[in-house]
Amino acid sequence: MARLVTALALALLAVLTLAAGASAHEHRTVGSYTLVVGFLDEPPVVDEPNGVSLTVTKGQGADATPVEGLAEMLKVDVVSHGQTMPLAFEPVFGTPGAYRADFIPTASGTYAFHITGTIDGQPVDERFTSGPNTFDDVNARAALSFPVKTDSAAALQQTAHDAQQAADTARLLGIGGLVVGVLGLIAGGAGLRAARQARATAATETEDVAVKP
Repeated sequence: MARLVTALALALLAVLTLAAGASAHEHRTVGSYTLVVGFLDEPPVVDEPNGVSLTVTKGQGADATPVEGLAEMLKVDVVSHGQTMPLAFEPVFGTPGAYRADFIPTASGTYAFHITGTIDGQPVDERFTSGPNTFDDVNARAALSFPVKTDSAAALQQTAHDAQQAADTARLLGIGGLVVGVLGLIAGGAGLRAARQARATAATETEDVAVKP
């Protein structure tokens, strides 16, 4: 009984996992074909290798059959932030009817996959856009990163601020030392002039005394 319960639990977990993965892709019927489109890896993260995932089947339910040989018949344009990147599909090894087009998303936000071409002579011109009802938008790396790194932007800014303060303090101390030095030179010069004047005065007085009868 324990083994049976464990097996059922594992089976249920597998079903839920597959359902979650499927819900992260958009299903769309195009004529007699079903296209399932999304990111290769969910959730997509900025600067992480990813790509467009496409699965094509013909028919519905248990009678659906994978459609192969479409890598040269279909193409996809990745559209985001006002830019477009054309890509070619490649078949996924070991998974009939599945195709992929690799790329690395470099900005967070909404992405659209515009798929065009033909399937067995039937024209295809479909645009799939990420969102809450289709597949995931691309996430910023910081939103999914844990634990927080100590060399974060705030820490770097604080370090730069501390270094600037230290530099300003050293500059002020240097200016203060320069001022003290200049004042010392001025005082020394004044003392030297006073000493010279005192010697000159003493010499004059000595001469006066010697001249007196």
